[in-house]
Amino acid sequence: MAGGAVLSAFMQVLFERLSTIALHEFRSGRGINNELENLSSTLSTIQVLLEDAEEKQLKDKRVRDWLAKLKDVAYDLDDLLDGHAAEALRSNLEGNQSQSRWKRQVCDFLSCTLWQKGLFHCTIAHRIRRVQEKLARMAKERDVLGLQALGGMSKLEITERTETSSLVDGLNVFGREEDRDNIVNILLSISESSPQNVSVLPIVGMGGLGKTTVAQLAYNDERVKKHFQLRMWVCVSENFDERKLTKETLDSAINGHSSMTTNMNILQQNLFEHLKGKRFLLVLDDVWNEDHNKWHSFRASLSSGGKGSKIVVTTQNENVGRIMGGFPSYRLQRLSDNNCWSLFKNCAFVDGNSSGYPRLEEIGKKIVEKLKGLPLAAKAVGSLLYSKVDEEEWKDILRSEIWELTPDTNSILPALRLSYKHLPPHLKQCFAFCAVFHKDYMFERDKLVQIWMALGFIQPQGSKRLEDIANTYFDDLLSRSFFQPYKGNYVMHDAIHDLAQYITMDDCHRLEDYKRLNNCNKIRHLSFSCDNSILTSFEAFYSFKRLRTLLLLRGYKSNITSVPDDLFMKLRWLRVLDLYRRGIKELPHSIGNLKQLRYLGLSSTKIKTLPSSVSKLYNLQTLKLKNCNSLQELPECIINLINLRHLEANTRLIANIAGIGRLTCLQELEEFVVQKDGGHKITELKDMMQLRGRLCIAGLENIARREEANEAKLNTKEYLSLLEFVWEDNRDISLHEECLDEVVLEGLSPHHELKEMKITGYAGANFPSWLASPLSSLQTIHLSNCIRCIHLPPLGQLPFLKKLEIRGADELILISQEFSGNGATKGFPSLTELVLDDMPNLEEWLFADGDQLFPCLTELDVIDCPKLKALPRLPSTLTRLRISEAGLSLLPELWDSNQPSSLSSLHIDKCPNLTSLQKGLLSHPLRALKDLKINNCEGLLSLPSECFQHSTSLESLHIHKCPRLVPLTALEEGLLPSLLEDVRIGSCYQLINPLLNELRNLAFLTHLEIANCPDLYYFPLEGLPNTLKFLAILDCANLQYLPPDLWKLSSLVTLIIGNCPRIPHLPSEGLPKGLHELYIKACPSLKERCELGREDSAKVAHIVKVEIDEDIMSE
Repeated sequence: MAGGAVLSAFMQVLFERLSTIALHEFRSGRGINNELENLSSTLSTIQVLLEDAEEKQLKDKRVRDWLAKLKDVAYDLDDLLDGHAAEALRSNLEGNQSQSRWKRQVCDFLSCTLWQKGLFHCTIAHRIRRVQEKLARMAKERDVLGLQALGGMSKLEITERTETSSLVDGLNVFGREEDRDNIVNILLSISESSPQNVSVLPIVGMGGLGKTTVAQLAYNDERVKKHFQLRMWVCVSENFDERKLTKETLDSAINGHSSMTTNMNILQQNLFEHLKGKRFLLVLDDVWNEDHNKWHSFRASLSSGGKGSKIVVTTQNENVGRIMGGFPSYRLQRLSDNNCWSLFKNCAFVDGNSSGYPRLEEIGKKIVEKLKGLPLAAKAVGSLLYSKVDEEEWKDILRSEIWELTPDTNSILPALRLSYKHLPPHLKQCFAFCAVFHKDYMFERDKLVQIWMALGFIQPQGSKRLEDIANTYFDDLLSRSFFQPYKGNYVMHDAIHDLAQYITMDDCHRLEDYKRLNNCNKIRHLSFSCDNSILTSFEAFYSFKRLRTLLLLRGYKSNITSVPDDLFMKLRWLRVLDLYRRGIKELPHSIGNLKQLRYLGLSSTKIKTLPSSVSKLYNLQTLKLKNCNSLQELPECIINLINLRHLEANTRLIANIAGIGRLTCLQELEEFVVQKDGGHKITELKDMMQLRGRLCIAGLENIARREEANEAKLNTKEYLSLLEFVWEDNRDISLHEECLDEVVLEGLSPHHELKEMKITGYAGANFPSWLASPLSSLQTIHLSNCIRCIHLPPLGQLPFLKKLEIRGADELILISQEFSGNGATKGFPSLTELVLDDMPNLEEWLFADGDQLFPCLTELDVIDCPKLKALPRLPSTLTRLRISEAGLSLLPELWDSNQPSSLSSLHIDKCPNLTSLQKGLLSHPLRALKDLKINNCEGLLSLPSECFQHSTSLESLHIHKCPRLVPLTALEEGLLPSLLEDVRIGSCYQLINPLLNELRNLAFLTHLEIANCPDLYYFPLEGLPNTLKFLAILDCANLQYLPPDLWKLSSLVTLIIGNCPRIPHLPSEGLPKGLHELYIKACPSLKERCELGREDSAKVAHIVKVEIDEDIMSE
């Protein structure tokens, strides 16, 4: 399948390139023109044969060989065209740099004449003729091979991505409930007779059967979560490296916070200690290792686990299960036709509903019979037919010859071949290239897109950006299940990867452990994985002279510090070079010879400098220098890389590039620091029209005039979504500078489509006129440290503004009604989040009584506004309100008390003027309120009874440091909300005893914390609810005894007793049997009695962890 499958798109590109403007330079001589026309004609003849060749090569080796030869010739032609384009670009750029205008005109004429008459006629024409002759001979073989013209030279079509796809969400699981339950039952079983604490359960089945899915179902089952103290998941794949596996298991056990050591002994000791005595579950997904010694080496660090620990292994190989021992292998079976049909239907029909298509149901069920109960095949073929209702398309799938092929030794499923066959050509080459990556490789979307672009897989379509086109390709492959989302990136299922490898076995190769290869010149894309060997030199790559891609993967063992100078002389056709995570400290000057290089990855290397010859890489599109901590500066000549689209490096390095404005193709520039020196002025941004995403412009105090700010032409940067303007925080602000800030910001007017704006350190008294009017698309605004601001702009008239944060407005005294808007739109119609913070002088917020501001507001934070007396009325949409360090004497009212409130979280902190909450928010029926926190309100005397009568959903109640708060009427009447789960009371001296008497009625209480209650002497005789899981008693200096029925709290897991010196001993009946953790601090009598051999030591012997005064007694 390697031939026509990928060639059709490649040949289409070649055909179109022959007619580009760049090649018009060739057409000065009639002979050259004839050669090019002959070449185009021959290409057209061959292109229409490719569809038939792709079908016939499945059964005819002669056709496969023909396609392989055709591919070699096509690559030669592509190299020829690229070589000329690179030389033309070099000649033009270097000529422009070295010649004055009048000299350049003369030299351009002479050099062009020499080029056309000399090099062109002697070299290029000859090479074109040789390629054309090869293609002509191949075209004549069509009759011998029986190839027919089925296709034409049509433009590449992009299949639009479906808006929703059930395949991507990971919820399409059918018919695995019994398997899940069977596995869960095995995991929960504990054999008392077994001498080993840790046992292994292999789940065995062929690729695509759903082993990982079933393991995930069991791993996330609630019964399993409760049973095991620790759960870990590690994807192993083909490489069973004990050191790497030990480290990844340790990382999983402690949430990725293990040390950076690679010492095997230290890693194993750390893992052994961390698992000691704990009942754990470890899933090793996709294991291939059959080496008994490697398994036992790894397993040694797991042997400390507690009784009943389990290791689940998913594997395609029955032998792996035998080697690992333990339970008999759990053999996963194929899905029944009914379940397979359910999965297929869910993928093929919109919303999984096939009821309106009885004929398609009939055809679909016949297709499902051919899928042999394989979930991956059902997803792939179902996805292929998603939302298609043409009966003939379904029949074409059903009648395809691929079903009749016998699976080869690679077990490439016919269903997956069929799914690939129906990809459009431009997607085929993108997918096939992925075979160069190892199994379980985690794909970063942006990186893969950039590589596809570098290899010429993405062809321009009018004014569309190449990255956008490439992302459409990626989304299409994702919607067809060729990729799967995983932890923010993407992976490829093993069976899908096998398919890619099968398709492109000659083109792409993964070199592992320096294996010798034949036909090195056939390989164009190569990766090297060095998990099991240390890469000590680049000599292994010298024989791959036609390479276009060289990727060094899994590189943490590499000892290389430099690249030999002759490597790039030999690999001169490279388009993609990635040396990620190598120990390389320098690159040779010869890298400048890689005229075709478009992607250079040096991230996480130890490189100290880049050679000046990098400036000769005129075709370079992507340069990655992230985490190159030894790199101190970039060469000045980097601004010659006029095709550079992506420069990923430390923002300081990029900010120091003088003349960065010459890089007009750059797509991202996160930060630009304005300086007074030449090459760093704001005018550098003038021609950078492609910038998109986020741009922070710092150092704005260095702009001298408004006209200079205007020259940045920010209003033409239509692709920017976020603009941040930053002035130096610590500058001395004179009156002159204050006024200059205003005129500078006025001159930095952005494009009207801007979505997010941040202004930091601005010293103007007023904001620019453009902020609220032309920028009608703004959705987010952050104003920070605008210390001289005295007026806020009319932001309420922005129709789409959703989030507004204003922090640090020292001079703001009044928020006028103008803030709400003065146009046709006003009142913040779309605002959902509002933050007012650090406004020490804000006294008043003017609003009319009838104003209904913020109709969509859901979150409001008012922080550190100590003089603010009142807030406007709030809508019933509000779900979270936080008021801290404010001068309010009353909480705000709601618009309409008849409307049900959505408020679920209310936090009030450090509001000294609040004495009563009888009026305002808490007087309304807050039936949605779940979380109420009132802290440090020392003037507060009482809470309204309505607060508890109507807050029937309240789950969490925290009241701290409200010493004057008197007993609640609600408590005395037994009206504390019954759904409370979390109660924490501290420094509320008159509140604690009445509250404790009411706790017995709380059937869902799990967390109780009592702190600094000197009036607490005894717990009530009625006891505490037995639902408690966490109990903390802190700083209760006069407490005489713990609750006598403490032992009855069967659900209690954690007990904390701190600074309660008068408690003489633990309860006579002891502590709950299920208690896991006990912490005692500053309780001298308890400490003494709990010591080993003393009176209460037996009462704590069963507890897993006992810590007294920070000394761990048992664990």
